[in-house]
Amino acid sequence: MRFLLSSIVICLGIIFSNILNVEARIPYTYLNIGGLTPDQQINSCYYVYGRPTANLAVRNCNGFNINEVTYNSELMVYYINGGYNEDGRIRAIVCNEDNIATNLGVKVGMSKDVVWSIYGDPDKHYKETQGTTWCYLADSEDHPNMPLYFFFDDKDVIKTIVVGDIGYYY
Repeated sequence: MRFLLSSIVICLGIIFSNILNVEARIPYTYLNIGGLTPDQQINSCYYVYGRPTANLAVRNCNGFNINEVTYNSELMVYYINGGYNEDGRIRAIVCNEDNIATNLGVKVGMSKDVVWSIYGDPDKHYKETQGTTWCYLADSEDHPNMPLYFFFDDKDVIKTIVVGDIGYYY
C-alpha cells in the first residue's frame, strides 16, 4: 500500500511539473520595445521616431513586400507592404540601441540576471558561438508563439533585443 501511494504521488508530481513547464508564457502585452509592438501600423513608428534613415524592400513574398525601416542602424522595424489585410502592419522590431527599452524597462547593455529577474525562465534558450539567446513566447488569437528574443554576448550582456517574428525576414 505504501509503495502504491508513493508511486501515485511521484506520477502526479511528474504530470504537474510538465503542465507547469508548458505554461511558461509571457503576456502578449510584453511584446513591446520603444513604444512599438507587432501588429501596429508602420505610421505609429513614424509618429514615435520620425523619418527613418533608410526604408528598404527586403523580400517579396507572394505579392507583397517585407520592408525594413531603419533608424541609424540601431533600430530596425519590419513591416508588410501589401497583401490582404496586412498592408503597413509591423511584424518585427530589432533593437541594438541602449536608450530604447521594453515596456518592462529592459535595455541593450543590461545583464542576463536583469532579464531573468523581470521575465523569469525563458521558454527556449540557445547557445551561440559568441553568447546565448533567450526566447520568451507570447500567445494571441491571431499569432500563437509570437517571440521576444534577447541576444547576449559572451559576458551575458544584452547586445540585441528582438520583438516579433524575425525568422520571416532573414
